[in-house]
Amino acid sequence: MVGITQYAQQELGDVVYVDAPAVGKALQAGKSFGTVESVKSVSDLYAPVTGSVTAVNGKLADAPELVNRDPYGDGWMIRIKLADAKELDELLDAKAYQALVESH
Repeated sequence: MVGITQYAQQELGDVVYVDAPAVGKALQAGKSFGTVESVKSVSDLYAPVTGSVTAVNGKLADAPELVNRDPYGDGWMIRIKLADAKELDELLDAKAYQALVESH
């Protein structure tokens, strides 16, 4: 599942809308796949890996605040079928991400 982190949702503020791609859409790692709108701003969402969308969290259409309440659970946005599992090796783990956040 793909979504945003706890840190990201805190920085955005109250999420009011999520624009996610349709099932079947091809995604490219590092490229925008949609947007998330908060009371503060509109931000692009970037694909962490290359692949195709296999599911979209339909709950977010009526309850975008799930992104704030539960970003690692009910606030997920899309599921991706990986084109190349080796891309996972390039992603940060939780510890490395935390260190990155703390350095800013």
